Amino acid sequence: MERVIKIASLMIVWLCLASCYESPHIDFHSYQELSEYNFISNGWIPEVVGNDAYSIQETYDVNNKHLFGKFDFKDRPKYDSIIKNYLIAEEDSLLIRIKEINKPRCPEWFIPKENLTKEKCVMVKVENFYLIMEKKRNRIYYLR
Repeated sequence: MERVIKIASLMIVWLCLASCYESPHIDFHSYQELSEYNFISNGWIPEVVGNDAYSIQETYDVNNKHLFGKFDFKDRPKYDSIIKNYLIAEEDSLLIRIKEINKPRCPEWFIPKENLTKEKCVMVKVENFYLIMEKKRNRIYYLR
């Protein structure tokens, strides 16, 4: 019986430690839903997100203020004109930044590293966010 209690205790400790590695994850179906909260004004989502944004996802870590996110949008010309005013980010600096972020873990839905090329994306830096806009889809990924 004592052995069962020890094993159960160890399993509980292991589960607690494993769950500590998970980070909060948010999903908003639309900008209107997002605007009911203060994620943008508090700096958790970049201000580039417009009222035509949808399928907004983000995972973040409050302690180190790192995050990975993405959203889809409808008005391509609008985002093209906004993005062209930001500083171009080099692929190498973006990959280094992704590698530096230990928590939260890079989610499966985030853009694959092999797609981070100038042929497939426009990569920019604005304030403390990196923005990655796909050239063939109306989607922007972001990280901090």
